[in-house]
Amino acid sequence: MVRKILYALALGLLPALATNYRVVTVADAVQGRVEPGYVMVSGRFLAFGTHQGLVRGVIAGVRFALPVEGQVFDYLPQPGAFLEVWGELEYSTSGWKLRFHNARPPGGTREPRPVGEPHSGEVLEVWLRVYSAGGVASRMIGLSEDGRSFYLRNYTGGPGVHCLIGRLLDTNVFEVIETCARE
Repeated sequence: MVRKILYALALGLLPALATNYRVVTVADAVQGRVEPGYVMVSGRFLAFGTHQGLVRGVIAGVRFALPVEGQVFDYLPQPGAFLEVWGELEYSTSGWKLRFHNARPPGGTREPRPVGEPHSGEVLEVWLRVYSAGGVASRMIGLSEDGRSFYLRNYTGGPGVHCLIGRLLDTNVFEVIETCARE
């Protein structure tokens, strides 16, 4: 972790590491005992049907269940599996829900990789799900784990989940400099 922070300092990447996920229980989240924001919860994933590319269901604790939904990033939760799930806790008129960012099995080593709130001109190291959009004049788009979309300039790779280093030119324009060495 220390090496990661030093590497981030050297490249000016601290905004990407600044977003932390608070560990909360399902019961605390459902009962409104925690503030909205980025959280991590553990529980059994119970799916509401099969949805390609989407996560829709609940994370069940001992006595409570927290609705969860969102796009799959790089881990598709299996129905009935016990998981550690992270995302954005939101409140609406229908109650609390978790906007899914990603998940891992208990004890897994995968860590959350949010983009956070970077500013134009910053150099970032980000994990993005890359896909093509737009038909004939298609563009490569990158979707971050925490749901931010970027138009990718100078990207020459293919679709999939990739670690990229680049400069944020505008709110949603990311100029790719290179792929990460550890990809």
